[in-house]
Amino acid sequence: MNFLKGIYGIDLLSLLLLLIASLLNFSKYTMFIGTALTLISIFRIFSKNIYKRQSENNTLISFLNKPLSKFGLRIPYNSQPIDFTSFSYAFQIIKKTITEKKNYKITKCPNCGQKLRLPRKKGKIVVTCKRCLHKFDFRT
Repeated sequence: MNFLKGIYGIDLLSLLLLLIASLLNFSKYTMFIGTALTLISIFRIFSKNIYKRQSENNTLISFLNKPLSKFGLRIPYNSQPIDFTSFSYAFQIIKKTITEKKNYKITKCPNCGQKLRLPRKKGKIVVTCKRCLHKFDFRT
C-alpha cells in the first residue's frame, strides 16, 4: 500500500460531495452532475496537494460554522482526514481474525464463562479452564 502514501484522504468536503452526488445519480436528468461530483470527490481523496485540500475543507467548515454558531454548535477545524494507512491496519486485523477462526474454536467455560481458544480438528478433548480450573469434555 505504498502507492497510497502521501495522499490527502477522505474529509468532510469529500463526504459531502459524495452524498450530494449519490442523491443526484438517482435521476437521469441530474446524473451527469452527480458523476462530475463523484469524480471531483475521488480527485480530492487521492490528491497529493494536501495544503490546497485542507484549505478547501476549512473554507467549507467556516461556511458551515456560521449558521451552527446560532445554535451553540461548531465543527472543529483540526479534524484529520481519514488516511488509507489505517485501513491497511484494519485489514491485517480482519485477516488475523479469519485465520484464527479457521485454526481455533472459541468456547466458554460452563462454570465461570471464561472464553477459551481451542485448536480445531483434535477430536474430543478434556479442557481445563485456566481461571477456575474446571475440567470438561469438548469436541473440536
